Amino acid sequence: MAAPKDYYKVLGVDEKAEAAAIKKAYHKLARQYHPDVGGKGSEDKFKEINEAYEVLSDPKRRAEYDSLRRGYATHQSRRHGTGFERVTHDWNPEDFGGFGSIFEDLFSGAGREAHRPEPARTIPEETVRITLEDVAQGRTVSLTVEDVKECVVCHGTDRTCPRCGGLGQVAEPRRFDVAIPAGVEDGTVLRVGEYARLKVEIAPHPRFLRQGDNLRGRVMVAVPVAAVGGEVPVRPLVGDPVMLKIPRHTNHGKLLRLKGLGLPHRGSSVKGDMLLEVALRFTEPFSAQDDALYDQLKNLHGEPGGEIHAPR
Repeated sequence: MAAPKDYYKVLGVDEKAEAAAIKKAYHKLARQYHPDVGGKGSEDKFKEINEAYEVLSDPKRRAEYDSLRRGYATHQSRRHGTGFERVTHDWNPEDFGGFGSIFEDLFSGAGREAHRPEPARTIPEETVRITLEDVAQGRTVSLTVEDVKECVVCHGTDRTCPRCGGLGQVAEPRRFDVAIPAGVEDGTVLRVGEYARLKVEIAPHPRFLRQGDNLRGRVMVAVPVAAVGGEVPVRPLVGDPVMLKIPRHTNHGKLLRLKGLGLPHRGSSVKGDMLLEVALRFTEPFSAQDDALYDQLKNLHGEPGGEIHAPR
């Protein structure tokens, strides 16, 4: 008996390919060799592709097919091997687990219609990019995915079917409104039922760096205010400006905290803090009076400076 067809080669997949890879290869080839696309010359190839998919997409039939192929390979190695036990009889699939009738179903070419098993659903993953403001308040996004369903007209048995063209499946757009919760983490994957996964990416922010539920930034403070103390207006991530108290003798790099002005913890009403690192700046332009005052301070303290520190 001739060797069984290599259905893995027909679909262009590895023998260890997973169901999703087999399905993807099948759909690609079916579109390429569909008679409506490739013409009459592609009918035999289209039939062979469907035949291969019917076997490899069904776990039970695939296991039986693999067993038959191994049996044939064993027979060939024994038949053409060296030594004194050369086998001369023809290979019979009944010798390998009693799969003769199944083998005939798969390879006889009798053209009998077989029920097309419904392949496992592959869940697509989409990515949405949001801002830190969205993280603070939550956001709803619209997502449209293709819902692949079995063709109810021909169930894949008629390549002239006006609905599926013989592929047995049709893709229909389906729209969802997906609620992204406040406090969501970067890289979070949200499940949209059995239809899709939505991966969340958070864009960098020009003013704040996220540290857990806290927000960290830099606040510019004039040297006189840092010296004697005072208040400066600051704009949080969302909401109206608030006043930040600057303690007397605040040095460059000091970290000041505004409680409850960070990000919400997902699923909770608790919020993180806003942490602001002080960056001192001089008030410009300098006046003659400014210069005179700074000269007095220099003469009063006489601190030379010049220490070297590692950058933050």
